[in-house]
Amino acid sequence: MIGLLLVAQLGIVARAPDTATSCLPFELAVAVRSAGTTPPRIELPTIGGLQVLRTSLVSRPELDAQGRPAMFTEGTFVVTTGATGRVTLPPFVATIAGATARATPLTVDVRPAENNTPVVLVRSTLDAGRGQPADTLYVGQQVDYVVDVQLNDAARQRLRHNPTFFPPEMPAVLAYDLAPPVPVVRAGRLCFETLSYRRALFPLFPGTTVIPPATLTYSLPLSTSFFSREESFELRTDSVRFVAVEPPAAGRPADFAGAVGRVAASARLSAGDGRMGDPVVLTIRLVGTGNVKLLPRPIISVDWAAIALGDERVSMDTTAARVTGTKEFDWLLTPRRAGRLGVPPVRYPFFDPARRAYDVALTDSLAFDVASATLASADTASASRLPIRRVLRPERSLPLSSHGWYWALLALAPAPAALRRVLARRRRRASTQTAVRRLRTLGTARRPPSPRDLRRAFLDALRERVPAVGADVPARVPLGRLLRRAGVTEDTAHAAEIVLGRLDAAAFSPAGVVDSTLVTRALEIAASVDAEAVRPMPSRGELTTGLAVVLLVAASAGGMPDAVVRTFGEGVQAYDRAEFATAQRLFARSAARAPRAVDAWANLGSAAWARGDTAHAMLGWQRALRLDPLDDDVRDRLAVVQPPLLGAPAYVPPVPVSAVALTALALWVVAWLALALRVVRRTPYLRPLAGGALAVAVVGLAATLELQERASVRGLGVVRGSRDLRDSPSLDGAAVAAATAGEVGSVGVREGVWVRIALDGARAGWLPAAAVLPLDAAGVD
Repeated sequence: MIGLLLVAQLGIVARAPDTATSCLPFELAVAVRSAGTTPPRIELPTIGGLQVLRTSLVSRPELDAQGRPAMFTEGTFVVTTGATGRVTLPPFVATIAGATARATPLTVDVRPAENNTPVVLVRSTLDAGRGQPADTLYVGQQVDYVVDVQLNDAARQRLRHNPTFFPPEMPAVLAYDLAPPVPVVRAGRLCFETLSYRRALFPLFPGTTVIPPATLTYSLPLSTSFFSREESFELRTDSVRFVAVEPPAAGRPADFAGAVGRVAASARLSAGDGRMGDPVVLTIRLVGTGNVKLLPRPIISVDWAAIALGDERVSMDTTAARVTGTKEFDWLLTPRRAGRLGVPPVRYPFFDPARRAYDVALTDSLAFDVASATLASADTASASRLPIRRVLRPERSLPLSSHGWYWALLALAPAPAALRRVLARRRRRASTQTAVRRLRTLGTARRPPSPRDLRRAFLDALRERVPAVGADVPARVPLGRLLRRAGVTEDTAHAAEIVLGRLDAAAFSPAGVVDSTLVTRALEIAASVDAEAVRPMPSRGELTTGLAVVLLVAASAGGMPDAVVRTFGEGVQAYDRAEFATAQRLFARSAARAPRAVDAWANLGSAAWARGDTAHAMLGWQRALRLDPLDDDVRDRLAVVQPPLLGAPAYVPPVPVSAVALTALALWVVAWLALALRVVRRTPYLRPLAGGALAVAVVGLAATLELQERASVRGLGVVRGSRDLRDSPSLDGAAVAAATAGEVGSVGVREGVWVRIALDGARAGWLPAAAVLPLDAAGVD
């Protein structure tokens, strides 16, 4: 590609185009071979109005002629100059290990620009500062993601508003937008003006991070007119990557907790003196450079006081090139003895990536005078106790809707009615073929039918519609009376008697001939009777199918295992001795072995409440209420912590799932039984009632599924302490709502160490996963 001159241990050669255009970009190429495995540093002095727009260097290891390791580096420099004529460019300079090599100066013929062409360039780079390479960083070290937009004079004049920058997704990093850099005043006029977008990145995890290309959009008018339409353009930068590594293990202090940056520490007390039992606030302030927001809490040890964790406060400053900030930690110290006491210096080890070494920040020691007083220790004071349950009742049986036979019975209930309908259709089809159709066949035959066949077919057609009509009519009961009883009108019944009389006369006459009008009249009368008569009502003896009687017997709960009962009893005894932590652990063990024991969960909540653990108290009471929605005692206790709202995740409807499921099943089976038994047709209202029962059963099944979902604990969590809900999964996210300890919400997606939770009142946001206690967890951490 490019010839290489070897001078001692370092050789360099460069190449430039023969011609270029003033204030338009052109490329310079350089190649360097150096001994060893370290790439050299390559520079192009910017003198004589030369402006470097973009640089790209690629190195690869090789072997020289003697087989020794060497490094071959190729570079591309995009430059421009406002000069014209024959321009001599400054030589490239390569430096490594104190050795310097210069390339031959390059000469380019630069023509004046003929037209005013707008040019916009964009590039993305990583800047670790202080000359450090940006391809390898420490976890928690700052690196600046820089996007430079370069515009020539034509583009600046036609651009009506600033370009729009769309930053890419940046995984595994914490990002802060930096203030734009202060413009550098240069002597002379440059061809391209640079606009920079900067963002400080802090790697959170070790490994390789790839930042995809950023997008820049801008618009230029098509003409110089103010009302000219604009043409939009889109540019994309190259992707950049870096490797994050953990701070070195060599020289790492034993108490190092992961702080990276440069830190100074100080401490203060809220008061210079106090009294036994009266708390005082100890504050440690950390000021430093780096991602101060993620600095871990220091470890303190004070033997003369009880220690409780307090608040944390963070402020960040992104106006300078390096991100700085302040973080304060509070502790609540309650003195347990009198005298002149002191807070010893607090060590805070950190790793300084600029020096690549560990260091320790120390606070000053603090003096504190404590006066004598009567100390009422919170550890020995009796907490207010709630009544607990002293007998462990058997576990609650699973809801009926959770059994397979329940849904199988629902699926099989319509089978008898369907079979009954199929058989009835077959009978009607067969009957039609032997009576009505036979009568129609006789009327359409070429030869006149015999009087006896016509009489028999006529009576069979009437009997199909009115079963009381027999072959001996009218010997026993006149035909007209039978038809009128079946709902046939007076005229039709009288006409049927006349037709039957004419058929009798023809059947017993010596001639045995049937008039053709008599056949037509018989068909008309049979059709009229079929339309006017009431449907037949068969007797119970005509039932075509039987239905098995299903007995729903609730499975009787067996006795509790002796180990569970014994553990529950030990928990009751511990609760009576005010050993609430032990009682909570024992009740949690009982609930784990018998997860559907209401009493174990209820007592777990009471024990947690007695020791001030609101989150686990809500967990125990919520689990108990979801097993027994009619437990008013547990419902009242939950209402004290979080008044339930209809539709909220914490709300449990006071309706047992099995009761609704059994009612729906009974209505479903009885309705299909009514439709299956033909005897129900004797009561005209049973068919509509059966349809209504089926509709109610469907609603009941939907309610069963909803109640079963409400009783489930999957996907729910309890807020451990009062916190702000964030609009994004990071500490710098804005607070959108407040959550109090013990609130129950629906846990959504999880991103890293953050989880999204939805509470009642349309409150939703991000919380640290450690701040949410899953509702299906055990009763102790």
